Amino acid sequence: MRSSKTILVTGTSGFFGLPAAEALVTAGHKVVGLDLVRPEILDPRFETSIGDFSNLHLVYKLLTQNHIDTIVHVGGISGPMLARDDPFAICRANVIGTMNLLEAARVLGVERFVYCSSASAYGDTPPAPVPDDPPLRATDVYSASKGAADLMLRSYRIQHHLDAISLRISNGYGPRRHTRCVVREMIQNSLRRLPTHLDWGRGYGRSYLYVDDGVRAIVAAVNADHVSQWSFNITGAEFLMMEDIAAIVERQLPGAKITLEPGVDTMGYRREHLDISAAAADLGWRPAFTLETGIAAYTEFLQREMRANQIS
Repeated sequence: MRSSKTILVTGTSGFFGLPAAEALVTAGHKVVGLDLVRPEILDPRFETSIGDFSNLHLVYKLLTQNHIDTIVHVGGISGPMLARDDPFAICRANVIGTMNLLEAARVLGVERFVYCSSASAYGDTPPAPVPDDPPLRATDVYSASKGAADLMLRSYRIQHHLDAISLRISNGYGPRRHTRCVVREMIQNSLRRLPTHLDWGRGYGRSYLYVDDGVRAIVAAVNADHVSQWSFNITGAEFLMMEDIAAIVERQLPGAKITLEPGVDTMGYRREHLDISAAAADLGWRPAFTLETGIAAYTEFLQREMRANQIS
């Protein structure tokens, strides 16, 4: 296991970025954050610089002034639902921004580069179990931007010997996710005694990853000794049809009413079960949450949040 490091974490106001920074500090590392805005929860153990990693001069300044030896790149446009009418903004953040960090890491001799990619880079996947290196068949600009950044990371690893790891994260859910999330929609509507109807989902499968498990994968990638593989699928252990996921919510929240139409998510991909055995073997990571336990934990969080909002 690698010893204590000084880590730049991008996206420290985000869904995975903030808890990852907190977990890395808890694990004994020094963390410097970078994001466009300050985190909604301020952790006194690390400070977030306000800025854009598309600004190459800022990246070099942060790396040199703080003697950064590890980069955890979580920031960027984080889903196909964002900036859909602004492809340039997507590529500026996800491609050019990642390229800036890779090049600065190469020039300054950064020891480890962990990139939080997305299974969206695969587009529609081959049959299960989907390996960590299937063809990248992007179907929108977002998935193309994640795939392009992945390929640059692979090239830097091979050509320039940068110790780089890509975590292809799939369908994260849990506390403080603010972008579109069907699991959150089901739970919140049920807590408010409202029905949920989706015009897709029946017969469509997904593996969902609870946020805490995603954070544990990031920490594992930082701490792992050198690994020969460069990309890893990171998702939940279960692959369930959306109607089965809805049934879990209905069991845990009696009175919930969830209906689905057949078909694929119009903002998603035809995805089969991802093989996560390499992450278990090389990084020592396995998901700890089932969908039952993850939905239960998320429900408790949303209930506390609703009570706090009612009091305020």
